[in-house]
Amino acid sequence: MNKPWLGFVLAACLVSSAFAQNNRHVQLMRPFGQHQDIDPAALTISYFGGPVMLGTANTAYVVYYGAWTQKSRGIVNTYLKHIGGSTMYNINTTYFDSTKTHIQNVLLYDPALDSTVDNYSMGKNLSDSQVQQIVAKAITNHKLPDDPNGVYFVLTWTDVTESAFGGTFCSLFCGYHSPSTSIVRGETIKYSFVGNAATQCPSGCVASKVLGDSSSPNGDPGADGVVNVLWHELSETVTDPEVNLHTAWTGSCGENGDCCAWNFGRTFITGNGSHANQRIGGRPYIAQLMLKLTDEIVGTDPGVCARVLP
Repeated sequence: MNKPWLGFVLAACLVSSAFAQNNRHVQLMRPFGQHQDIDPAALTISYFGGPVMLGTANTAYVVYYGAWTQKSRGIVNTYLKHIGGSTMYNINTTYFDSTKTHIQNVLLYDPALDSTVDNYSMGKNLSDSQVQQIVAKAITNHKLPDDPNGVYFVLTWTDVTESAFGGTFCSLFCGYHSPSTSIVRGETIKYSFVGNAATQCPSGCVASKVLGDSSSPNGDPGADGVVNVLWHELSETVTDPEVNLHTAWTGSCGENGDCCAWNFGRTFITGNGSHANQRIGGRPYIAQLMLKLTDEIVGTDPGVCARVLP
């Protein structure tokens, strides 16, 4: 008997299998309380020969997955539009490749061109393979460009869950980044998942709640919390874009974001009583410190958790 639906089922299975192959290359950001505390005097990170994201064309791309409000998108957009060139992003310029060429203090992002909205095309219960498919669909449908210098973020709304890597969003990770050779055939696409944890696990993945605040710097704990995790994943991606494929910078404490996870350093109090530790694009934000290299020894370099370069 002819079963035309069988072809569609087999094709779907093949697509899912193709997107599932890169799971071993993921780098997770653990929820608060699950991260490893390292003695500040012992912070080191090693270079393993892989590429870093050099040049001045590095661009952030965002898929707002689900019912993101304009206000919440605006908080994230402002941060991404202005983090490049900032004293905060300048910390990443202490990292370099095998030729001693350093990362530049440049990140491009135009919300009108570099972001898109996906209205739950894969449902509300995702896997990592579906996260990759969301990025692939945005590129294929020309919602976002195909850019080998890009970092593609899938930011999920508060009602979206994910099960991946033997755990779930909130129980195992707040976000992650990974290289994929399946999103665009013949290319290594850098992508990241970050979930809005405002309702699912604020005490584990929302920076302001970790600090005990009732609100957040911009009055949106979920979106402000996404910014903190996004900063973690962005910095790890530019310094180790092909983790476990061609590893660049990682060490005893993990990647540069892991070394300083949930460490916010000196803060100030905003008008609504929330903690913040930086201003980007005229807005206050709370985002973790990042590991700044303090020497160029290679292969194992010392570092310090910092908010700005001296």
